[in-house]
Amino acid sequence: MDYKEIRKQVEDLVQANCTLMGLEPWGVDLAPGTGRQRGILRVFVDSPGGVTIDQCVQLSRQLSAALDVEDLIPGSYNLEVSSPGLYRRFYRPDQMQAYVREKVKITLREPRDGRKNFTGTLQSAENDTISIKTSPDKSWSFQWDEIDKARLVE
Repeated sequence: MDYKEIRKQVEDLVQANCTLMGLEPWGVDLAPGTGRQRGILRVFVDSPGGVTIDQCVQLSRQLSAALDVEDLIPGSYNLEVSSPGLYRRFYRPDQMQAYVREKVKITLREPRDGRKNFTGTLQSAENDTISIKTSPDKSWSFQWDEIDKARLVE
C-alpha cells in the first residue's frame, strides 16, 4: 500500500470516529518514521463549541484501538490528537471561508515573483481560489493546488 492510500484510509478512520463523537475532523498530518525514529500521526479536530481535553483523550483512545486493529501504518508511531488551535493550519480551501478578513500566511509550493511566502488579509476563499490582500494596493490570488501551507497568523 502506498503513502496516499495509507493517508486516505487513516483519514476515513478519523472521519468515522469523529462522527461517532460529534466532532469535525480538521486535518491529519502523517510523518513516517525513519530508521529508529518513530513516525507521528497528528489528528486535529474541532466542533462548534470548541474541543475539550477529555474529548481529545477519548478520541485518541478510540483511534489508537482502531488503528491497531486495522494496522494501517507501518512501523511504530506516536498518535497526537488536539484542536487545530488559534493559529490553525487549513487543510482544505472550504475551511478558509469562515476566516475572511482574518490575517493568513500562505506558503506556495513554487515561487511566484521570486517568493514563496505571502502574509495578508484573507479576501475570499471560493471554490479552489484563495485571494489575499498584502498591502493597500496589492492583492494576490492562488489556486489551492499551488499552496503548500495556509494558516491563520497574528
